[in-house]
Amino acid sequence: MPFRFSLTALMLVIGLGFAAPLSAENVANPALRLTIYTNGLALVDAARTLPASASGTVRLDGVGPQLIADSVRVQLSDGPELREITLDSDIMTQQTLLARALGKTVRVIRTNPATGAETEHEAEVLSVQGGLVLRMDGRIETGVPGRIVFDDVPEDLHATPRLTLGFDAPLQAPTAARIAYLTGGLSWDAVYTAVLNDAHTRFDLEGWAKIVNNAGVDLGPASVALVAGEVNRESAPIVGKMLMRSESMMAAARSDDAPRRSLSAFHLYDLLGAVTLRDKETTQRRLLSADEVAAERVLEYRRGAPVFGPMRYVGAPEPVRQRIVAENTTVAHLGVPPPAGLVRAYVRDKDGALRFIGEDRIGNLAVGDELALDLGEAFDVTVSRRQTDFRQVGERTTETAFSLRVHNGGNGPATVQVIEDIPGDWEILSESLSHAKDGAAARWRVTVPAQRDVDLTYRVRVRR
Repeated sequence: MPFRFSLTALMLVIGLGFAAPLSAENVANPALRLTIYTNGLALVDAARTLPASASGTVRLDGVGPQLIADSVRVQLSDGPELREITLDSDIMTQQTLLARALGKTVRVIRTNPATGAETEHEAEVLSVQGGLVLRMDGRIETGVPGRIVFDDVPEDLHATPRLTLGFDAPLQAPTAARIAYLTGGLSWDAVYTAVLNDAHTRFDLEGWAKIVNNAGVDLGPASVALVAGEVNRESAPIVGKMLMRSESMMAAARSDDAPRRSLSAFHLYDLLGAVTLRDKETTQRRLLSADEVAAERVLEYRRGAPVFGPMRYVGAPEPVRQRIVAENTTVAHLGVPPPAGLVRAYVRDKDGALRFIGEDRIGNLAVGDELALDLGEAFDVTVSRRQTDFRQVGERTTETAFSLRVHNGGNGPATVQVIEDIPGDWEILSESLSHAKDGAAARWRVTVPAQRDVDLTYRVRVRR
């Protein structure tokens, strides 16, 4: 009796990792080396032993459907020259099985909903374009209920995409090879947890790599390296750059963190231990950690354009933004190049329970850069402002006076950076606190005791 399978059963087997039996010239999946980028791209680099082949043709099953065909590179330890690389992406699906059955007879199994009894009907496949059309029991039918059963698998269909390598001479013996190719569907991102102390002057930082596999194939066990930075997808020699990685090691914050290396203009992180990345799965691996990182809580109030005009202006209290700032140095207990990612900040309450207080995304940071987290509005500190005077002292020159009241309703002192973006050529004529010029803005540092107010006043001359 010919081999039979139902379509529903076939799809279940494929979902469980089914692969067609390997012929004498097929090669099973080996362990892998993966280099994963943040933009949905990965380099697969595998050591394989190619079997002897009298025809000089070797088939590789199990590659992912998002393999970039023209990126495949094959290097033999010894043997003939590679003359042809073919990617066959025509895999077994309901549509491809039905397409192969066009003009042929299949079987349709129907189940009586009342009795559960099954009946089998022969049917000719007439069309699969825009929906299935069958000739069955002397009628033309569409939208056919039931299971479609095929007597065999077409020889040119297989469970996963297949690479075929053609050499210019037979492979006389098993031959060691390295096969590298680019594939889509793999990406990673860094996620961090920062637990701050009560005063927000120190925090413990822990970073994890979140790896997502949507490549359509299970990968692993593999050694995995993660690259921080965006690569140019139009760069022709990208594969060569990936294969010729620098071996210069960078110091790690802890021995069990992922080692970091430089890769051209990027940073590369080697994950410790073998990693298995199953299709449609998200995996997290630890990247780095640092304890007692020195930080400063910075409260910032920024006004984009103060009011200039003859009418006196009185504004309602406005919230300030709170930021946590740390220097990426060894002195501050950091001094590593953390990759871009999302940082979630927490504090502990009096019972020791973690409380979420905000999140922010950081970019790729070099050693010596500033790590700054915007955690949203500070509920206990506000700024209210008044325009107290306005004078037109020239055709294009004005003098305006402002009073800003900084209120601190918290239980501890607060320092607020007040930033005023002033258009035109400006000069501060008088002020209650000294300012610093920051480009087109004036910046004041106002320290306010707990449960107190402090007034900042200034007069500015503006030429437009």
